[in-house]
Amino acid sequence: MMNLSRTSLFSLLIGVSLAFTLAGCAGMSSTPSWVNGEAPEDFPKNRYVAALGTGENLAAAQIAAKSELTRVFAAQVESEIELIDQESVVDGALSQASDLLSKTTISTDLELQGAEVPKHWRDPKTGEIWALAVLERRKECLRIRSEGSDLLTELDGHTRESRSSQNPLIAIRASVQAVRVGVALDTLQARSRVLGSQCLTARSDSTGQLKSEAADRLRQLSFVVRTSDLDRNGKVNGPLPQLREQIASNLSRLGFQVGPAAGARVVPIEARLRLSRVTRGTEWVEYRYEGSAEVGSPVAGDPAMIAVETDGAESHPEASSARLRARRSGEKDLARQLDERIQAFLREAAEN
Repeated sequence: MMNLSRTSLFSLLIGVSLAFTLAGCAGMSSTPSWVNGEAPEDFPKNRYVAALGTGENLAAAQIAAKSELTRVFAAQVESEIELIDQESVVDGALSQASDLLSKTTISTDLELQGAEVPKHWRDPKTGEIWALAVLERRKECLRIRSEGSDLLTELDGHTRESRSSQNPLIAIRASVQAVRVGVALDTLQARSRVLGSQCLTARSDSTGQLKSEAADRLRQLSFVVRTSDLDRNGKVNGPLPQLREQIASNLSRLGFQVGPAAGARVVPIEARLRLSRVTRGTEWVEYRYEGSAEVGSPVAGDPAMIAVETDGAESHPEASSARLRARRSGEKDLARQLDERIQAFLREAAEN
């Protein structure tokens, strides 16, 4: 009886030990295949873009998974953008027109609104949470198509105006807007390629062609800059060479010609600066400056298209130094404000 009990006890211990061993093996084999990088059957690669993330809790793991999905997707988009840039070659070279156009670049910053985190798993050994983020290719393609449809309509409007406006400055503004929309469409096209689908309607003009067209229009205009130093009564004392140089430099940076040019439409700029001494009852001498500038229309008889004004004051113990500082500050402020207003005008959406 004693021997039988010992045998039964021994058999029981072996059975329990085997059960624990099998349970351990089962726990290891229960690790989801997607944790090891395999695509789940319900989220196949041909229908979903996926990425993994881990965290100390479920919320952290979900955020990490979505962030990784965005990072991977953005990296692939950036690669496609490089190819799109190469495809935008015009006359054997990439279009590099001016600061005005080069500032309009493709952005890879994106937010995947359709990203979801349908699966998660807790590692029983470490307690770490694994999460799977997915993006359905079909739904993302539909979002791209919807957004792209609106942009294509906007692009058609800007392109038509750029080619039909009798005012070349308005035509340039429309061309700049067309380039901006073209760049946005390039971003959508890159996302479409990453999805492996043709989500957008084909375009007749690439962004490279739009940039080349805008650059040609910039060269068809020439600005003539006139500056005047006015006295207190508004009488012209003479020109302001440094002010003219600052304005001309800003225009050249944008891609415009400055000075008479054969075959170019002339756009006049009138800039004026007036200095006046202010009595403050102190030992310091103060000079006040008042400046104004107008960009005329290339169409004879039309009103000025852009106007800016500036004012301020400078002081110094020496009268000559106070006057010099006021003139330099006035010239700098007026040139800067005029440059900013011209750029703003060219980036504004053309009014119907």
